[in-house]
Amino acid sequence: MGEASLKRLNTDYIDLYYQHRVDPEVPIEEVAGVMAELMQEGKIVHWGLSEADEETIRHAHAVCPVTAIQNRYSMMARWYETLFPVLEELNIGYVAFSPLANGFLSGKYGKNAEFDKVYGYRSMMPQFTSEGVDKNRELLALLDRMAEEKNATPAQISLAWILCKKPYLVPIPGSRKAERLQENADAADVILSAGEVAALDEALDAMEMSEVFGGSKVKQR
Repeated sequence: MGEASLKRLNTDYIDLYYQHRVDPEVPIEEVAGVMAELMQEGKIVHWGLSEADEETIRHAHAVCPVTAIQNRYSMMARWYETLFPVLEELNIGYVAFSPLANGFLSGKYGKNAEFDKVYGYRSMMPQFTSEGVDKNRELLALLDRMAEEKNATPAQISLAWILCKKPYLVPIPGSRKAERLQENADAADVILSAGEVAALDEALDAMEMSEVFGGSKVKQR
């Protein structure tokens, strides 16, 4: 990271600097070495990896301690739960991106949903197709039941499930509307017990779901 980049950002340092995708052409140890140099220079305080697997995390951490990973995670995308033991072992945080499965788990999109002409990428994602909505009816019904029980919204239940599962899990939902930002923030006030989280996990394990973007091919228009 150069001085010009920091100047454009109007800061002297970056608190958490990510390698947002692992470069298969560059050994992760080399990347970690550069991160260590940036720390020594005071340009970054911590560093992290995005969409990283256990081997990558371990090799990187051995050179320069990793503070956080930023991987996809939601009720529909749970394959990285296998990383929980290594994250706990190495004291690494998990920043969960796309925690609402690109908005699907908000329950606001039905079979006849119309997508923004500019941001209409959802129309290519399997969970938003008519077939996908049909396959996910049980999931949406589960969220609706829990939301009613907790006086919350389906989106808030989806986020609370992450927040209450592990203390090092931090969801980062995205939104362009102020009311959705407030709704997401209020998910921190929705408390799910360990038993409720476990019951949700058990239900998710048993139910049918569609494929989800990030874990399957995106359909072409």
